[in-house]
Amino acid sequence: MTHATPQELQAETREIIANLLNDGSDPDALYIIEHHIAHYDFDKLEKIAVDAFKAGYEVSDAEELEDDNGKPLYCFDIVAEVELKAEIIDAQQQQLVPLVAKHGGIYDGWGTYFEDPNADEDEYGEDGEFFDDDEYEDDYEQR
Repeated sequence: MTHATPQELQAETREIIANLLNDGSDPDALYIIEHHIAHYDFDKLEKIAVDAFKAGYEVSDAEELEDDNGKPLYCFDIVAEVELKAEIIDAQQQQLVPLVAKHGGIYDGWGTYFEDPNADEDEYGEDGEFFDDDEYEDDYEQR
């Protein structure tokens, strides 16, 4: 249910990438891309998450927020680890925007994190894997 056209999404993607690279972010790193999704109906938000997972993406836990009018709004991220290339993110959006719209959801753009090219190891550990199942299980067991 994004109101942005494909051309606007592509322009925004190129601007985000240019800003990151101009700030010195590592052009050769793998980036965690988080596509921001929202819905006023939690059950429909779950359907989006299931469809995204079936399409090969990771999904974050849902959060409940309030919109500007105090109405509950449910949000989560569809996540992938990829090179910071506009064509890759464009392709993800071409796949995800219709999936979100199918369930009446809101696609609220994407974001990522600065990657320091001078870091000895990345913030995700020595192997550079964001999704480390063993680590996640260990964290979960400690809660």
